[in-house]
Amino acid sequence: MDLREHPPRRWSDTTAGLIWLPRLIDKVRAFQAGTLGAYAYPSALDQSFMRHLRITPAQIEPLVREMTSDEAIGAALRQHIPLTTEEIQVRCAAFQAKYQWAFAVLDRDDGYTRGVGYPLPQCLQRPLWRWYQRWSAQKANATSI
Repeated sequence: MDLREHPPRRWSDTTAGLIWLPRLIDKVRAFQAGTLGAYAYPSALDQSFMRHLRITPAQIEPLVREMTSDEAIGAALRQHIPLTTEEIQVRCAAFQAKYQWAFAVLDRDDGYTRGVGYPLPQCLQRPLWRWYQRWSAQKANATSI
């Protein structure tokens, strides 16, 4: 997965009944290959998703490294999630509701919808993004979020 050439999958795509997981898999693959480009892993939204489901990068990364299909990754990850199917659905819905505005911005930035992306002045975007990427890199491979 080379995120320097195209965006990760859309936040609303699902695998194993989990929104955000296909996007997260794309970002983990790119992180492991050194092809994240302008994306951050684990981003603040990645971390929130993992907190909602009580999982960590240390649980996801080996699965992505060892398995080739999204379905296998999703099935293995579901075994690590200490929640019922109903609880997972409720938490995914809460994640979606909580970050509705952020998802709209992501859709625009990634080219899935038209419109203006992040509402920051151009002169601030680059230094803030560099800081954010450094901060996110410190969180990668964490055993807790």
